[in-house]
Amino acid sequence: MKLRPPTIRPFWRSVHVTHRFYRISGGYRFLLEGFRKLGLGLLAFGVVIWAINTYLVDLESIAELATQRLHWSLVVAILGLSEVVFGILPPDFFILWAHAFPYPWAMVGLLSIVSYLGGIASYLLGQRLHHVPKIKELVDVRFASHFAQIKRFGGLLIFLAAMTPLPFPPVCTVAGVVNFRFRWFLWVAATRFLRFFLYALFIFGLV
Repeated sequence: MKLRPPTIRPFWRSVHVTHRFYRISGGYRFLLEGFRKLGLGLLAFGVVIWAINTYLVDLESIAELATQRLHWSLVVAILGLSEVVFGILPPDFFILWAHAFPYPWAMVGLLSIVSYLGGIASYLLGQRLHHVPKIKELVDVRFASHFAQIKRFGGLLIFLAAMTPLPFPPVCTVAGVVNFRFRWFLWVAATRFLRFFLYALFIFGLV
């Protein structure tokens, strides 16, 4: 009896092809450099938080004051607005604010969900922007090679933006503009949850 070769599911075939592509094109070197920056960023951030908390102000008291003065839903809404397109407010301050709650990890979970949804909204906005004639011309004609490069390493760029201090919403918007595959975007952007809990573990140990 002739045996048929094992079938490879489309998802795992895509993973295999992507792995080969990144290995050949140098994508993993790009990723390792990003991890190095993540480690340095965490170290620098930890030193700054420790120094401020030790020598300048009690950050936990400030977080408790913000909790008393501002309703939690307002603060979460502010993060949600920031996480769409601009990302001008560092999520780390919101994580610090969450530490003042009786169940800080639950609040960190809520913040991470809001950030993730903000990234999805930014991606969808980017897709809409691509239909604007002037933007479409820039992406598809004038700077086509540059945006093709962004799409080429889009998964790694989204991952690094989700995990490091790189601005997450603008990267998600660009991913939508270049029409990065949405299913892959959802998977890669989900590392945003890891980022929030990793930083929370770090910050909660310092204050």
